[in-house]
Amino acid sequence: MAAFKPSWLLYGATGYTGRLIAAEAKRRGHNVILAGRDAGSLKTLAQSLELNFRPFDMAARDAIDRALTGIRLVLNCAGPFSLTASTLAQACMRTGAHYLDIAGEVADHRSLQRLDDRAKEAGVMLLPGAGFGILPSDCLALHLKQRQPNAVSLTLAFSAGASASAGTMATFLESLGQSGVVRKSGQLVNAEAASESRSIDFGPGKVQRAVLFPWRADVLSAGVSTDIPHISSYAAMPMALRFVLKNRKMFSGGFLRKLLEDHVAKAPDGPKPNERAKRKSYLFGEVVNEVGAKMRSVVEGPDPYDFTVLTALACVERSLSANVPDGFATPAQLLGTAPLRALPGVKLIDLA
Repeated sequence: MAAFKPSWLLYGATGYTGRLIAAEAKRRGHNVILAGRDAGSLKTLAQSLELNFRPFDMAARDAIDRALTGIRLVLNCAGPFSLTASTLAQACMRTGAHYLDIAGEVADHRSLQRLDDRAKEAGVMLLPGAGFGILPSDCLALHLKQRQPNAVSLTLAFSAGASASAGTMATFLESLGQSGVVRKSGQLVNAEAASESRSIDFGPGKVQRAVLFPWRADVLSAGVSTDIPHISSYAAMPMALRFVLKNRKMFSGGFLRKLLEDHVAKAPDGPKPNERAKRKSYLFGEVVNEVGAKMRSVVEGPDPYDFTVLTALACVERSLSANVPDGFATPAQLLGTAPLRALPGVKLIDLA
C-alpha cells in the first residue's frame, strides 16, 4: 500500500517562483494542488505537470475556504504579499491549515505576527520567509548566536546578483514608498534605506559594498529566533539601485516614478535556467559581544530562485511530517540551522 501523502496547496503557482516550486514538488512526489486567480494559466500548468488545480479569487472568502478543504498546508508565492498574505493566513486559521510564504519584507511579517494569538487558538502555524529572502539569514543568525551566546549586536547582509523577476522588482518598487526598520534594544525602530554603508566580506563572494536595506524581515525574524537586541540588515547591489535607495523620495511620484514603473513592467519573467545555473548567492553575518569580540560566518548557495525552491520545500516537508509550533514562527524555529548544512549546493563558512 502506498504511503499517505497529505495534500498541500501552492498559491501563486503560475508565477515565476511558483512554477519552479511546482515542478520540483511534482518531481519529489508531493501531493500538491496548484492555485491562483487565473484559471486558464493554472489549467495549462496543471496539465503539463499532471497535477490538480483550484482557481479562486482573493476577494471571495467562501471560495478561498472551499479551496482549502482537505488542505493541511498552504504555501503562498503570490506577491506583493501585502495583497495576499493576511487574507490567506486568516483563511488558514478558519480551515485549520498551516500557512507558509516566501515574503521577505518586514511589513508583511509584522502583519502575520499580529495574528499570533489567533493562530495559536486555531492550532495553526504562520511561517513567513520560507524562501531565500529570509530563511538562510535567519538560520545564519541562529548559528552565530550559538557561536557567540552573549552577542549583543548582529549585522546581516546578502548578495544575490543583478537579475530579478518582474515580481521581485514590483515588490522592490512597493517598498520604496515605505519606511524601513532596524532592531535597537529589542525594538523595531524606523530607519532610512541606504543611510549607512559598509564593505562586506562575503568570503568566496568577495568584498562588496553594501547599504542598509531596512525593509528586509530578517531584522524581525532574527530577533525572534535569537533575542539579540541590536540587528541591522544590508544588501549588496548595483550602483544604480543604490542611487535609487539613497534618493527614494525622488522616485515617489512624477516622471522618475513612471520611469521606474515602466522598467518594472518590462522586466523579464525571471532569469533563464542557464543564468541561474551560473549564479551563486551569498549571505553574511557578524555578531559582536559586549567587549567587542566579533564572529563572522558566510553562507554560499545557489541562485536565489533555486535557493528558494530548496528552502520552501524543506519547510513544507518538515511541516507536513512532524509537529510544528502553533502561532507565528520563524524559519530557524522550525528548522534550526540544519538547512545551512543539509541543503544541496549550500555551504556554511566560519570566517576568522
